[in-house]
Amino acid sequence: MTRSTVFLAVALAAAGAACQAAEPETKFNDKGELARPADYREWVFLTAGLGMTYGPNAPRAGQPAPFSNVFVNPDSYREFMQTGKWPNGTMFILEIRGALENVSINNGGRTQGDIVAVEASVKDTTRFPDGGWAYFGFDDRSGVKPAAAPFPRTATCYSCHSKNAAVEWSFTQFYPLQFEVAKRFGTVRADYDPARKLEQ
Repeated sequence: MTRSTVFLAVALAAAGAACQAAEPETKFNDKGELARPADYREWVFLTAGLGMTYGPNAPRAGQPAPFSNVFVNPDSYREFMQTGKWPNGTMFILEIRGALENVSINNGGRTQGDIVAVEASVKDTTRFPDGGWAYFGFDDRSGVKPAAAPFPRTATCYSCHSKNAAVEWSFTQFYPLQFEVAKRFGTVRADYDPARKLEQ
């Protein structure tokens, strides 16, 4: 193999890798449904919560409070850390898992169990011009679905995020490192009030 052939092969491989890396992580089908990313647990982990009750997944009476894990696609994470802004194409995954007691050698506290629900929020100001964000739920009675349509605009998640989120329509106030970045870049919403509570 000549030197020029080797150079061409390397260049083509690099171009192919670049095209593969540029593939969008938010994918919609012809029905407008968002595909659930199978590899979201390889994304950037932002935070975990225990028993957070601002949303619809409050535990039933007598049940341990669930865990919630938040992931974001890597490209959006990198841009946010440099600008304090979530770019178009940002996707958060909220993974809710049951809490288990007395597992294996554990004698106190709780550990995470099976998935209870998987939800997503996506920023796309072209697809969702009314606010720029949309919210999705991948779970139903049959289990976790491979794709989901956005919740209707009348769903409470839209009004809750639009009124109570710290950065745009994202609950960045619950992501400690990213909240500090937003404060440093001055991208925390002027109307954000950390003392505000939801009406019960």
